[in-house]
Amino acid sequence: MTQDPEEIAAAYVSKWQSAWSSQGASAAAELYTPDSVLVGAALGIGRLEIERLLGLLYQQGWTRIAIKVLNARAVGGVVLVAAEFSAVGSGPTAGRTLTGKSSHVLTQVGDAWLSAMHTAA
Repeated sequence: MTQDPEEIAAAYVSKWQSAWSSQGASAAAELYTPDSVLVGAALGIGRLEIERLLGLLYQQGWTRIAIKVLNARAVGGVVLVAAEFSAVGSGPTAGRTLTGKSSHVLTQVGDAWLSAMHTAA
């Protein structure tokens, strides 16, 4: 790993925010490995299930998000990312804000860093 873990985390979070806020759940799901795991209010295994679960959140109106990396470190070839997020509601959730903590385990697939595991609470 030649890149700094903080740079990898910042670049990933920037791509995730941009994908979510401009294109929605399907674009964000492309930033996960095909066998990734999402742990939150529900458990999703695999990119298709993650896309479905993220789509439910998007349909509820959580269409804009800001993510701040709190810590990033390289461990055994992966990058562990701890973050906090703030989502702004629209439609059915207009005027509301959803905040919480999240984590990603990023792994390099070719030239891209993708999430192999994502937790959110």
